[in-house]
Amino acid sequence: MRILLEVTTALTSLLDVDQVLGEMLTRSVRLAMATAGTIILVDDAGRAQRKIAVRNGKPYEVDERALNRVLEHGLARWVFDAGVPAKIDDTRVDPRWLRIDNNGQSSRSAVCLPVWRRKRILGILTLTHSSTGHFDDDQLELLEAIAGQAGIAIENAQLFGEVQRLATTDALTGLPNRRHFIARADAAFSSAERPLSALMIDVDHFKTVNDERGHLVGDAVLAEVARRIRASLRDEVTVGRFGGEEFAVVLRGADLEAARAVAETVRVAVSSTPVETSRGPLAMTVSIGVASAEGARDLNELLKRADDRLYDAKHNGRDRVRG
Repeated sequence: MRILLEVTTALTSLLDVDQVLGEMLTRSVRLAMATAGTIILVDDAGRAQRKIAVRNGKPYEVDERALNRVLEHGLARWVFDAGVPAKIDDTRVDPRWLRIDNNGQSSRSAVCLPVWRRKRILGILTLTHSSTGHFDDDQLELLEAIAGQAGIAIENAQLFGEVQRLATTDALTGLPNRRHFIARADAAFSSAERPLSALMIDVDHFKTVNDERGHLVGDAVLAEVARRIRASLRDEVTVGRFGGEEFAVVLRGADLEAARAVAETVRVAVSSTPVETSRGPLAMTVSIGVASAEGARDLNELLKRADDRLYDAKHNGRDRVRG
């Protein structure tokens, strides 16, 4: 009971899924005196979503192909399908055990448990040892109790993560919302990393789309334009929905010339093919203002410069880059 209380306190104090998984795995391996262990978060079909593994007290990377084999045909699949724990005293004679790598070859006993929460298996915990018959029923019972507490902790961490995501993400486009974008962009500006540039992007004639085709079509257009903008940028770029039909981007390591090139890539990506909507395809374009952070006192000044260039683009024909 003391051990379980300690584990419960440790798990329920965490609100990050990876931390919960790491804490559960570390304590399970230690309590069972296992040689190695793996905890895998799974979806409703039993496919891996996240994984953490340790061997001889140190983290190690599980081979993806081997992991998929175990989840498709091995002990983990058996546990997922049956929904109950399994204990193998000798892996050499149990057909459920797959020898997938050196760790698999040296493992002579194993336990595997489902992590349940609200009638759904969230994860699969597997512990192994290099000796046969290492795990006993008392250990298995304690591990089941730990897995039950871990299920609660994982669900809490996932819910907390979803709340955080909703608080920082624009629901329509999936991009960071204005507040989250400003926070990230301000951090980039304050880092003093230079060169640094910004883009302000506005969807041309968007009001006409809403007025003539309806707001549902307008929403579809914004979502697709946002997708094309995001797909045109590097992963490390800071991008967000600034408001209405306007988007903002901060480019680390990009001077004005490089930022113009990125802006042109974005412009072409949006205008190259019509956006498919329930009211038929629509040819959409964007106007983009570009500014460098050189000489700017703060983020507001940088964005104001880019917004001024956007104004120039809008009033000089649209579907163009100015900066």
